[in-house]
Amino acid sequence: MDTRIARLLATVVAVAAVTATPQALAADKQQATTMVTVHVNAHTGNGVAKDVNELHAKMEQDGWRFASMVAHTENGDTEGVWVTYTREPPAR
Repeated sequence: MDTRIARLLATVVAVAAVTATPQALAADKQQATTMVTVHVNAHTGNGVAKDVNELHAKMEQDGWRFASMVAHTENGDTEGVWVTYTREPPAR
């Protein structure tokens, strides 16, 4: 085989590999899990438990999944809770 043809063939193969790799990786790459954190105020008059239960129901209906909850206190007083939810990307 002529060396010019061999070099040309090698170049074509290298260019094809370099341009195909990012496309293949992008196709295989999954989207990251989405997270959101919501503050539930303890001073609404409804009670934190009731507000959190209502929030759980609404978030679940919208496709979110409960991840964690942390009490928010200042100077020894409960100010509310921070509730974190996650949502997986849609399946392809």
